[in-house]
Amino acid sequence: MTDKIPDPPNYPPYSAGCAPTEVHVHLTTEQPEESRWDFRWLQLGRNTKCLLVSVITAPWWAGALRDVRESQHQPGSWFMAGAAFCVALWLDRTRQRFATRVLVWTTALGAVGALPVFSAFVRLMTGSPA
Repeated sequence: MTDKIPDPPNYPPYSAGCAPTEVHVHLTTEQPEESRWDFRWLQLGRNTKCLLVSVITAPWWAGALRDVRESQHQPGSWFMAGAAFCVALWLDRTRQRFATRVLVWTTALGAVGALPVFSAFVRLMTGSPA
């Protein structure tokens, strides 16, 4: 027996006639369905805290509106309440701070406490005094 190792086979090189292999991977992930009962936009915790603080500050604003209504006239107090509420809403929209949200609640509760809101609503809807 001879100790001669045979020559390797004469195969063609791998890159001679083969096209490069392309691999495409497609991943599809299922997104969780959003709940229809999402009430995070209410910000219940933040509004509750601000409402508790404004229960203390709203009587001062209501007193000021009541004084304007008694000493001047009722449309002036309505204008004052509406202008203050609009400014408070604008500030809360632009700054989004705890103090501005308290200001919104204070102006709203003060107006409800000092002005005849429900009779004005009835007059606005029906056209006749309540």
